[in-house]
Order: sequence, then structure tokens, then C-alpha cells
Amino acid sequence: MLDKCPVCGDGIVKKQVNKVLRGGNLTETVKIQAEVCLRCGERLYAPEVIKHCEKVRAKLEKMANSQTTSRKGLLCKLSYEHWILDFLEKRYDSPDKKVIEITSGKPSFTMCLDSGTTYVFPGPTFLNGIMPLTVIVSFKALDMIFEWILEENNKEVPKNLLGKLKRLEKESDLQLPPLFESQPYLYNYSKALFSQLRPYRNKVVHENSFSVRGNTLTLSSSEHGTSLTLSSKQVVCLVRFVCVLVRALSGEMLVSDYKNNMLRHYLDILAPVHGQPTFNQQEPCFVQVEFKVPRCGAGFPADLRQVRDTLKSEFPTQEVIFDLKVQAMEDENLIAEWYFAPEEVPDLDLMTLYEESHKKHRVAVV
Repeated sequence: MLDKCPVCGDGIVKKQVNKVLRGGNLTETVKIQAEVCLRCGERLYAPEVIKHCEKVRAKLEKMANSQTTSRKGLLCKLSYEHWILDFLEKRYDSPDKKVIEITSGKPSFTMCLDSGTTYVFPGPTFLNGIMPLTVIVSFKALDMIFEWILEENNKEVPKNLLGKLKRLEKESDLQLPPLFESQPYLYNYSKALFSQLRPYRNKVVHENSFSVRGNTLTLSSSEHGTSLTLSSKQVVCLVRFVCVLVRALSGEMLVSDYKNNMLRHYLDILAPVHGQPTFNQQEPCFVQVEFKVPRCGAGFPADLRQVRDTLKSEFPTQEVIFDLKVQAMEDENLIAEWYFAPEEVPDLDLMTLYEESHKKHRVAVV
């Protein structure tokens, strides 16, 4: 154990930290011992800890490679549904994101809505009118996911929807995708949605057995003598839930803590549909923070408490998850820039950054 931080020369303490390890398109968060500087947040690891991390990365890389072929099969099955889900989600979902610009030591901040892509957003009448299509495409994506799971397990795939559902319930030893293995609730709630929507699929497609009034969609099944009513908000949550599921299973995205909480929030809204217990998960808010920090001697002290207090003041009733871009300023000139993902923001009140510190987080300054 070192006595001083090699970057800033301040004291170091030994503590357990969370470290996100990546291998291919997979990640795993591990708890490891590190020597942490309480001033600049620099982390130092013992050789045996580094070796353990490399073993975890190698394992993730091997798993990612073995999943590539399987995921290609899922994307092939979902080629049409994937395209139309993306189309529908963009019509329901605003692309704006919250960006907060904070200047160190100043009480004021600037919030702006930023969008890298321009979409043409139709009015509510159109969005309500396509609710039947949105529900059926979302259901079809779930159908293809479960069919893919059965095929990957070399199980016979029944032709009808009820047969697939019974086969899923019967086969207790199915090898599930890593996402469902690590987050079993996603598999169970997806099956519940599939089960509850199944009686209405053919009725909507072949018999037009539905009605749209205002922002409410009613599905009917004369065969079962049942009906299901969904609000426009529930339809939006359904397509968003399925979109995240498809992208995560196909390896296009990782399910972060923020996404996980969003999925639970969607499922809470959809509780009357799937009939499963709720998570009581309020809608989390994701914010991109750009923090301008002036030079002070050789370093750039970043008051992370100011950042958290600003977010708490602006979003007092919401759970906030944020990433952090620290911009080192000298007068009006940008000297250096660091980017910390949400899970990598140091758990410090005050962090002093130096031009040679946190190299893996450095961003090229243009």
C-alpha cells in the first residue's frame, strides 16, 4: 500500500469499490479492493486484483463471442419487427435529452434540450390511431423472442401461440439468454405480457375486433368472452419495453441501472395488462452533466457535491441518474476534458483532477 497518491501527492486509503468490466458487448460489475485517493479520486490496484479483472474480462469476451451467432439468428427473425418497432418508438418518444451545464462555484446553471436527430412528430390523433398496430407488433416481437429461445434449446416449436406458451411453461430446463439469466424478472414479465395479449392477437389482425376512442384502445375476444382496455400511456410503455428487450437481447445495447429502472417503471404502468406484482418504481430521470471547472494551482477541483445538490434542486421528486463531463478551464480556454459514465462517477464530495490523472476517462479536446 502506497502512502501518497502518485498523481497529486495526497493521502490514500484502502477501500472496496465497484468496477465495471467489459468484454465484447458484455459487462459485469465486480467489488474489488483498491487504494483510492480522497483528493483526486485516482484508483490504484494490486497485481492480484488486476489479474482477477483480466480473468473476468476474458470470460466476458468468450461469452460475447459465443453469443454472436445466436444473436444474429434473433435479428434475422426480427428483421421486420425490429425496423417497425424502431419506427413506432421514434413517433411516440421525444428524442430530446436533458443536458445541464454547471460552472464550478456559481449557483446558476443552464439546462438545455439537445437532439442530434430531427424527426417529424405526428399529432395525438395519428398516434392514438396506430395503437392497434403498436400492440400487435410488440406482441409479435415477444412471440419471435420466445420462438428463438425454443429453437436455441433444440425444442420443437409449436405452430400456434397457445402451444408456444404451454411449451415455455413445460420446459423447466431451458437455457435462457444472459439477459434473462441475470434479470429473471424480464423473462417472467415478458411471458406474462405474451400470455395476457395472446387471446387478442388474431382478433385484431383477422377480425378487426378492437375500438379506439380518444386515447383508449379496447381489444375484444368473443371466443374467450373477455376484453382488454389500454390507455395510450400503456401502449407507449409496451413498445418502449419491447424495444429495449429486443436491443438488449440482440446485443445492440447494455441494460444499465437507468435502463433497468426504466423497464421496471414501464412494467408498473403495464400492471393491469400483465397482472404481476408492481415494483413501485418511479420514473427515473437521466441527465447529462457538463461541469466547467477553473484551474486552481496545478489542478482543477471539481465540487461533486455541487453537482448532486444542483440535480436534487432541479429534480426534487425524481430519481436522477447522471453521467459527468468535467471540462477543465483556464480563463475561457478548454484545457482538458474527462468523461465519467454513471457507474463511474467518483463517490467523493470534492475531486481534484490533473492533466495527467484519470487517463482512461480523458476525452480528446478539439
